[in-house]
Amino acid sequence: MSDLGSPYFHVTADAQVKATRGVLKRITLNGLTTAGDCTVHDSLDNSGPIIAVLHIDLTTSVSVQPITWEYNARLNTGLYLDYDATLVADLTVMAE
Repeated sequence: MSDLGSPYFHVTADAQVKATRGVLKRITLNGLTTAGDCTVHDSLDNSGPIIAVLHIDLTTSVSVQPITWEYNARLNTGLYLDYDATLVADLTVMAE
């Protein structure tokens, strides 16, 4: 990691965040409109190994935004975030 910090990616729907090996540093919830789940995969799509399932609901996020989840997890393939059918959320993902 450089002294300038980690690269970041703004995510608001299903997205391939990283297409190579690396490290998932953190995910920050910036805003939430509709509750749901975001599945985080070490993969190029939503079929690979699951790193985490973030269940994001209004009671958790309304009074404490932003919320940050720290991972420092090695990515063997890439990084893909898969929003379920109900989730409407604004996330910032930091991955190298």
